[in-house]
Amino acid sequence: MRKFDVRFKGKVVREYLAGKGGYKLLARKFGVAESMVRRWVAAYRHHGNAGLIRQRCAYTLEFKLEVLHRGVVENLSRRELAAIY
Repeated sequence: MRKFDVRFKGKVVREYLAGKGGYKLLARKFGVAESMVRRWVAAYRHHGNAGLIRQRCAYTLEFKLEVLHRGVVENLSRRELAAIY
């Protein structure tokens, strides 16, 4: 799987937010999957530039249960939960 740096992700997101194309068009333009563009835009909307930085860590059981609970209570999709957390 290719890894993308924060500057590249930011460029794609800024073009989307500036109305220079939709998910599909920008995905083709930059050679990435449409789902990646959607994920980056959602993460940026929730967390700003920090949302574009990929962080790897182990999650506690309590944290996982909190995420699941919020998803059920607020009727959120997995994609929405990923953007929030």
